[in-house]
Amino acid sequence: MRQKLITLCPVTWDLASKKSNFSAWIRDKLRQERNMRDLSPDDIQYQNQMKINKHDELEEILPISTRELLFHLEQLSDSEMKFLVSILKKV
Repeated sequence: MRQKLITLCPVTWDLASKKSNFSAWIRDKLRQERNMRDLSPDDIQYQNQMKINKHDELEEILPISTRELLFHLEQLSDSEMKFLVSILKKV
């Protein structure tokens, strides 16, 4: 592995500090970006439509919007997030 130093503002630093493994998260995001570049425009459009459909399905099921859900998830501590994931894995 090679290191790369990044500078974060107070808001992004706070968000990064909530990640259990910020470096792994960054690597995953960079790979996702690379993979999106390798897709054809039709593939990208299909993937985006699938994401929109999934969000629409979730909003029909949940009493809150996906935007609100994401906001609340981002507020969780590492231990709360791990607990939530453990519950979801049992379902």
